[in-house]
Amino acid sequence: MRVAVLVLVVSVSLTEAARCVPTSSPQCYKNSTKPDEDFICEWDERNPEKSQTHILHIWDTVKNSFRTHVKCSKPAQAYLHLEELGTPSRKTDIWVQTQVGNLTCNSSKTSVILECMVKYSKPQIIRMKRSAGILNITLDKPTDNKGAIYEIRWRKRDSEWQNTTFETKDSTIKDFHILHLQNRTIYQIQLRRQAILRSHPCKDSLHALWSDWSQMVDVPSEIRRRPVIRCVEKNPENGSRDIHLSWDAPLPEESVGGVKYILKLLDWPCHKTKKKKQTTNQTYNTSITYSEARISIIARNKVGHSPERHIFIPALKHLNYCNSDMPSNIPKADNNTCLEWYKLEDGETRPKTVNSSNNILLKDIKNEVDHFVRHYYFLHIKRNKQYQTVVMCPFYSKQKAPINGPANVNISDITHESAVVHWLSIPVVEQQGFLQHYVIWISGQGNTKFHQVPANKTSFLIKDLHPGVSYTVSISGRTEAGNGPNSTVNFETHSKEMGLSWQDQTILIVCVVALLCTIICSVAARRLKLLPDVPSPVVDVAEFRCPEEQDQRWMIEEVHEFILLLHQDPGKRRENVTPEQSTLLQDFGLVVFEEEDEEDGEGGVSDLSSIKSCCYPNPSYRGQMLQLPEPFHMTDSTSRDNDTESTYRDGLFFETRVLECDTTSL
Repeated sequence: MRVAVLVLVVSVSLTEAARCVPTSSPQCYKNSTKPDEDFICEWDERNPEKSQTHILHIWDTVKNSFRTHVKCSKPAQAYLHLEELGTPSRKTDIWVQTQVGNLTCNSSKTSVILECMVKYSKPQIIRMKRSAGILNITLDKPTDNKGAIYEIRWRKRDSEWQNTTFETKDSTIKDFHILHLQNRTIYQIQLRRQAILRSHPCKDSLHALWSDWSQMVDVPSEIRRRPVIRCVEKNPENGSRDIHLSWDAPLPEESVGGVKYILKLLDWPCHKTKKKKQTTNQTYNTSITYSEARISIIARNKVGHSPERHIFIPALKHLNYCNSDMPSNIPKADNNTCLEWYKLEDGETRPKTVNSSNNILLKDIKNEVDHFVRHYYFLHIKRNKQYQTVVMCPFYSKQKAPINGPANVNISDITHESAVVHWLSIPVVEQQGFLQHYVIWISGQGNTKFHQVPANKTSFLIKDLHPGVSYTVSISGRTEAGNGPNSTVNFETHSKEMGLSWQDQTILIVCVVALLCTIICSVAARRLKLLPDVPSPVVDVAEFRCPEEQDQRWMIEEVHEFILLLHQDPGKRRENVTPEQSTLLQDFGLVVFEEEDEEDGEGGVSDLSSIKSCCYPNPSYRGQMLQLPEPFHMTDSTSRDNDTESTYRDGLFFETRVLECDTTSL
């Protein structure tokens, strides 16, 4: 029984003792090397119990007495006031007592000289600038503005760390360091620092405390190119223009860690400084007046910024005359109005020097600007936090007649009754006032005609002229102060027969065009075979042969008289012979029965050996058979003595006669 009770008591004691776990050794330090700085003590809690208390004990090893006991109000941290410690240059033992219920336990002791225990805050990177593989780092100074020892480590992403140390000086406002990196590569860096202890008891390096590591920072590559800006301007409306700006992001290795875009706008002429806007977006919308606006933009990352991009949005096109729809003036000038004016000597180019003020109006400056010189002004107002242009207009303080007349006056398109005169408009710098119109005088044959031409015209058609007459044309510009010098040119109209009138020329041109169209259509129809082919005469391709003994000479057409003999049996009755029964041209030879002086008593046929064949060279009728033409009638000699009948067929002329011998003669 006694043994069991003893075991139970021991086990309970061990269980309660196990519930009290001591903390880590405390670390006490101050944040600077200043002698009047208070101290902070920190430790790590190892006991999960929530109902525990901590007491920090400070023991003076020289006097062998406690300097102070501090009950901690915050978990794992206690503050030591300098007046409670006495002299911090003596060696001191420090430990933490933990109490859980009725149990207490102590941490291990730490022997230190509190004056030497300095721990700076972790360094902050104020600025980085990277260029050509060199990274310039600007760091904040410790709170005592003293030099420090830094340790820096760097690496490429997902690679091993490299580290080095460097020391800074006391005399600088910021701490600086230069690190050499590989160009166009992304890196990660961290830094920490410790105080430089110069007092004699603190030269032991064991007393030096490193600060915590700074937050790991990604180091992008520098941005080399200017942003490319796209500007879209909407139509002017209500005195303002809506502007939409957009641009592209830098390259991926330049955008690591984020990119900010800084825009500077000069959209209110009475403000000499640009309005600055910062955005992380790649678009920006704004509203500007009708006057000129300037915008600049840079892209900034952690190591620097891109070159600045400037864009210039010109003013609306200068007017030649005031717009009647715009109000002529604003009765009061204040901070919500802005008058902008400048010389416009050539009528187009805005000068570099531009005047602006929000304290005066147009009537106040008219007597201050140069006379007889064109100026231009804008009147802007601020309404509902938006800038608007209410007036834009050219003006003269005083006007007079133009200095010179129109240049390069010439005559063209001269006819017998009209001509066209051309000229160059008078330059704005020579007008000395608003040009109202051009005055033209046409003189000829003792008469003078007068015409007015609008100021925006540079040609005029002169009509109702007389043929062959010399004319003089004079032109001058007119302002409200009067006419300027004349520019003169002479010409002579054509005589009426020397040329065609424009009506005749028009008719001639129409006829020529119609003829050309007809020719083109005919050629096109033939090439495209839109019309049937014209038939050609059928010619036999058989070779034409002549007898060898034929005399190859030019033949002269001769007229022959021959007799056609009809063979008929005596016992048969005579029948009429049809043309098909007789062939005079066979195989390209003409068979001729020549007339005999005497006929035999029996009425027979003469000897056929006298038949001659000759070649009739008429290739157009090759292969054709010449037959007796119709009508061909056998008539009685008693009733039709010496009757004749003529017939033309196939290119031959036939004359048919009935002779006394009852034969037919052709």
